[in-house]
Amino acid sequence: MRNGVLLIDKPAGVTSAGVVARVKRALKASRVGHAGTLDPDATGLLVILINGATKVASYAADGDKIYSGTIKLGVRTDTDDTSGRVLSSSEDLPAFGEVERAAQQFVGAIQQVPPKVSAIKVGGKRAHRLQRRGAEFELEARTVTVRRFLLSPAEEGLIRYEIECSPGTYVRSLARDLGEALGCGGAAASIRRERSAHLKVADAIQLEQVSWELVRDWSVLLPETPRIELPATLAAALHNGQRTALGEAARLPQLSERLKHPGIVMYSTLGDSETLGLLRVSEDGKLQFELNLGRVSP
Repeated sequence: MRNGVLLIDKPAGVTSAGVVARVKRALKASRVGHAGTLDPDATGLLVILINGATKVASYAADGDKIYSGTIKLGVRTDTDDTSGRVLSSSEDLPAFGEVERAAQQFVGAIQQVPPKVSAIKVGGKRAHRLQRRGAEFELEARTVTVRRFLLSPAEEGLIRYEIECSPGTYVRSLARDLGEALGCGGAAASIRRERSAHLKVADAIQLEQVSWELVRDWSVLLPETPRIELPATLAAALHNGQRTALGEAARLPQLSERLKHPGIVMYSTLGDSETLGLLRVSEDGKLQFELNLGRVSP
């Protein structure tokens, strides 16, 4: 077993946690997590982190997302999508041109209130659990950035969308707020994550295909990070956290130029494609430990 990443094209009807559980069983891995939850009814890219790669979750969650799908106008629900309980409906729907113009007010940095069925914690409890119990609570607005909100007409009452947005943006909230701006209500009818940072659903596999042969090195999460290969003894010393190894690594010719530029660098054993961890070059040109994943015992 090793540390790595799987890109899964999540099907509808399964939770992100459910995907994690199935991957863990299939691989018999010690630890499995994901970067960026998808709703049970949503489909598309789910980044799965295996064993030590779960430590890289914060890096994997960075980067803009792209979603596609449809919005249903003329309906309000308690979940902000069409799977929820209908609170009100209207047959008085605006023309597409009006919808397109209204969408532009949600482009840029905006204040957005998450859906009450989100995983955000309220007083230590998940909002979706409080909502299911019928508890009264409110979620605070947060700043998100929508870079693109492109629309095209679909069948009556449905609008196709493509959205590029910052992490933490809720498509269901955009559908709800667009409907409110139009005065007729709106809810997300379908959501598909097409992209997360540079990772694309076109490169993902189906759940049924999960195997160790398809697990990628976790360096795929950081494609622009420089990489160095170290002699086996030095790489092992760094993996074991030996601070004296930092000085030895810093004296290597392949690092001398890199030490002039603050930031992170990956390292692996010479001739081995498996990335072992991250080192950081400080502002004053010193080499420091950033993140060690190490190897997983069989």
